[in-house]
Amino acid sequence: MKRFVVTGCNGYIGSHMCYELKEAYPDCHILGIDKNVKPYLRHLYDDFSGIDISVNPVYFSNKSIDCIFHFAAYISVEESERKPWEYYRNNIGSTLNIIDAAKRDGIKNFIFSSTAAVYGELKGSMFGHLLETTPCHPQSVYGNTKHICEQMLSSETDMNIIRLRYFNVAGKNPEVGFVSTSESHLISNLAKSDEITIYGTDWPTRDGTAIRDYIHVVDICRAHSRAYEYISENDNVNLVCNIGTGKGYSVKEVVDKANEILHNGNLKIEYKERREGDVAYVVADNTLAKTKLNFEPQYSLNDILESVKYG
Repeated sequence: MKRFVVTGCNGYIGSHMCYELKEAYPDCHILGIDKNVKPYLRHLYDDFSGIDISVNPVYFSNKSIDCIFHFAAYISVEESERKPWEYYRNNIGSTLNIIDAAKRDGIKNFIFSSTAAVYGELKGSMFGHLLETTPCHPQSVYGNTKHICEQMLSSETDMNIIRLRYFNVAGKNPEVGFVSTSESHLISNLAKSDEITIYGTDWPTRDGTAIRDYIHVVDICRAHSRAYEYISENDNVNLVCNIGTGKGYSVKEVVDKANEILHNGNLKIEYKERREGDVAYVVADNTLAKTKLNFEPQYSLNDILESVKYG
């Protein structure tokens, strides 16, 4: 029987990952860890520990764990600029504590939830797709916390590690029914409200709004399953992979499509100045995930919007 640890199990991606693991390994045992208690998600995992791993050590009772999936983190770019020390303390502290626990208990496989925000903005080739070898110059506190965690993990030799850099995650699995509650997630905001704000219309893009790569949360979880398969079949792994679709949409294009699919043309749109920490263009080169992890995205932007159509 497989035994997995999922930190941030009551969060948006963590909850979907618990469902994905049960689908892939029906007899697996999942220990969910999250400082937030959400009883309506309790069916997704077998055991639950409601501790704050950013400040408390973790104990696994000497049970054999096949892999840790580490999702627990604060994730808002905008909030991170207002509360930098909370982000450093939570995101880096939780990663240090879970690594310590893994090393102490001899856990060999560790998959880390990272972000395309570690790249920052490309100055030389603004519209080239981002490679894993692209230098990292995070523009936000949030991106910097993930970059620091990645640097810590990149030199780790006691465990097999895969760092997955997500691009813009959206959508939902109706079996989980959880849409992101982050105020920084464009598509979840479009699903929840008939009013939306577009930040920045003067970016050097085709319509002046920022361009992003939007990937379905179910595809993100599938990528983790592929990462676990790879990490469990190979030794001495320390790999970083972009997880995106490789296709960019401007914010205006997404808003217009959502207006059509979700709001019957009645969406109210407001325009404001750029937010601190935002960048113009973030689109994945996902070749490495395709070749190493055998991962291919299955869902389109239309699929994402249709999945959140009824809340």
